[in-house]
Amino acid sequence: VSRALSQFAKRAFSSTMRGPTQPPGHRLLPLKGVTVLELSGLAPVPHCGMVLADFGADVTVLEKVRRLARPVKHDGESLDSRLNRGKKTAVVDLKKPEDVKRVREMCRTADVLLDPYRPGVLEKLGLDPVQLLQDNPGLIVCRLTGYGQDGALSQEAGHDINYTAISGILPTIAGTHVRKQPPWPPVNLLSDFAGGGLTAAFGVVAALFHRTTNGNKGAVLDVSMTEGLAYLSTFINMYKDLDYLWSVPFAAFGSECPIYRCYETKDGKYMSVGCLEPKFTQSMLNVTGLADRYSIADVHANAGEVVKELEAVFLRKTRDEWANIFEGKDACVAPVLEMEEVGNYPHHRDRGAFIRDEEGHRWLPRPHPRFYSKEELEERKKSKL
Repeated sequence: VSRALSQFAKRAFSSTMRGPTQPPGHRLLPLKGVTVLELSGLAPVPHCGMVLADFGADVTVLEKVRRLARPVKHDGESLDSRLNRGKKTAVVDLKKPEDVKRVREMCRTADVLLDPYRPGVLEKLGLDPVQLLQDNPGLIVCRLTGYGQDGALSQEAGHDINYTAISGILPTIAGTHVRKQPPWPPVNLLSDFAGGGLTAAFGVVAALFHRTTNGNKGAVLDVSMTEGLAYLSTFINMYKDLDYLWSVPFAAFGSECPIYRCYETKDGKYMSVGCLEPKFTQSMLNVTGLADRYSIADVHANAGEVVKELEAVFLRKTRDEWANIFEGKDACVAPVLEMEEVGNYPHHRDRGAFIRDEEGHRWLPRPHPRFYSKEELEERKKSKL
């Protein structure tokens, strides 16, 4: 079997297989012409590669032989392929000197190499970034790890919850002042994909732009998911001393505030309430019928009581009934949607914000932000007349 896989790797190395089709909606592709090599790894790096591909980059995934030989599947679909839309795929065995040599040759003409490994692995494989930049001075090597390329934790294993924990942001996510409870992470979104994949993609784009002003010199990017998330949390760091926002019972962003939280509805679904400003608070009180009982000042002075009242009020109607009632009221109140529903939500449908994947299994968010040329903006204005 080992010999067969080895031969297969050699035959398949230069072949390409398209991943799931890139979502439509892009007419301007600002990264068209950028060549990216993505070493296969855990989700943050494939996510970075997906973002670059969505905006026009030519991304080739260098897939490990064993991952291709025994792919993990769900409902007949390879889980490894889900972030491979718009990418090419080539098979590589980096334990073989000839394949390492081929990858190094590919790096000579590439713009970007995405590295998902722990610090030092590239060097051990014979793909030392210093040597790669000697071969190709314009190459951008993006190294994405949980803790960064150096430091006491650089070789430690970790996951999103661990990176989020030591970034300092985890305790601020859920309120713990009214009811003492452990902090909880908002799925594996913050460190892996915001502090990780998206931060790495931004770093790549910044480095590509820098090449236009520095004589086409590349760079090695040290992207730490922990530090990326910490940077994303700059607003919280800068305003953490404002107790009424974070620290006191029923603080605005502590998840316990009566006018910044979610309420269950009659059908077991939820409505989000975010009416922090007085005019929006008043609008919410008017719509819910509580304006004759509570003033804006009462909402803050009697927060616990107001929470109970609003809990009872929202339980009287279904989520969709409340959504219809609040439509056009400018009260900062919106329905909580499941992923299976987002594409049918009227606002998203109007903008074409979500599209079905090829199999029709799920709604995919359209790549964002959107790019429009002057001519396209003129066309859009005419179509709205």
